[in-house]
Amino acid sequence: MTTHPLLQKFTAEELGVLYLVPFWVFYQVAGSDSIFDEQETEAFQSMLDTAPNLRDEFCRAVFMDMNASFIDILHRAKNDPQRAYQGLREAATILDSKLPPQIGTEFKTMVFVMGWNVASASGDFSDTGEGSNISAEEIENLVMVAEVFGLNFPKLQRIITSNQGDKVWSTFLAE
Repeated sequence: MTTHPLLQKFTAEELGVLYLVPFWVFYQVAGSDSIFDEQETEAFQSMLDTAPNLRDEFCRAVFMDMNASFIDILHRAKNDPQRAYQGLREAATILDSKLPPQIGTEFKTMVFVMGWNVASASGDFSDTGEGSNISAEEIENLVMVAEVFGLNFPKLQRIITSNQGDKVWSTFLAE
């Protein structure tokens, strides 16, 4: 099933962890207010639907493989939300040990942006007072995701306070 050379570096168990990453981020961000609203779910599904168009080969390969088992992965992530940050740490370790740094960082950044795009899909634009409709709880969870992944949060802060989710997500797609 797995044909991309970079995916062949991973065991089936490691790939299982990587497939869960977008779902864990989705549940941590969209579920921060205990309500998974329609706009957040649609934003997440829309990004998953664009997997064939992802610019980065590794990201595209992971998401294409993941989509083949979508329902199973969705249920596994939903049934164990407490494992999210532990799973994200495990995924970061796996990525860091098996991939060149720029490829692992691209995957982590893309998944972070997915979470941010989900968070920005609904809410009141006055929540943060900074031109963003992302709640304080969602920002807190996004900061945790960035920290777990070892991403440069000050650099990501500009993304978080923006309200142009589709525009930021499109930077990950091939032209």
